[in-house]
Amino acid sequence: MRTTTAWLSIALLALSVLPALGCGGSGGAAAPPINFVYAPATGASPSVTTDLGAASDSSVAVIEIYVTDVFDVFGANFTLNFDTAVVAYTGFDVVGSHLASDGEAVEPVVDQTQPGEVTVGLTRLASTGIDFSGRQFLIRIRFLRKTTAGTTALAFASNDLLNSMTPPQPIPGVQWFGGTFQVN
Repeated sequence: MRTTTAWLSIALLALSVLPALGCGGSGGAAAPPINFVYAPATGASPSVTTDLGAASDSSVAVIEIYVTDVFDVFGANFTLNFDTAVVAYTGFDVVGSHLASDGEAVEPVVDQTQPGEVTVGLTRLASTGIDFSGRQFLIRIRFLRKTTAGTTALAFASNDLLNSMTPPQPIPGVQWFGGTFQVN
C-alpha cells in the first residue's frame, strides 16, 4: 500500500510541476504577443503618403493613402509593391474618399496583378477634378500578416495623379511616400 501511495504522490507532483515548466497542459507560459507595425515614410507636399488606419490590429494592417496639396485631381493610378512572405493583400475600400466629397461617384479598380503587386486605379465619375487642399483621404488598402517575424517595404511604383483635362494628364511635381511593415 505504501508503494502505491508513494507512486501516486510522485504522479501528482509531476502533474503540478510540468505546467510550471511550460510542459504540457494549458498552464504553461504564454507565447509573447506578435507586434505588427507599419512605419509610414514622410516628405514635403505636394505628396501622396500612407498611414496606419484605426481598424488595424496584430493580424491586419489597414493602410490609408492620403493626398496633400494637389489640385484638380480627376483620378489616380499606382502600383503597391510588397513582400508576400510578410504580408498579403486582402481588400480595399474608398468610403470617405475625398475624390467623392462633393457628391460625385468614384470608380475604383483594384487588382492583385501578380504576387506582391497590387494595381490601383481611381476615377471620378464627373467632368471636373477636385482639390486636395491640405491632407485628404484617398483609399484604404488592407493587408494580412503572414509571418511572426519579418520586414517589407510598401513601395509605390508606376504612380500618377491625373487632372481633369481631356484626356487626363499626369499632375507634375507630386512626391510619393510608402512605408515599412515590421513583424516581430
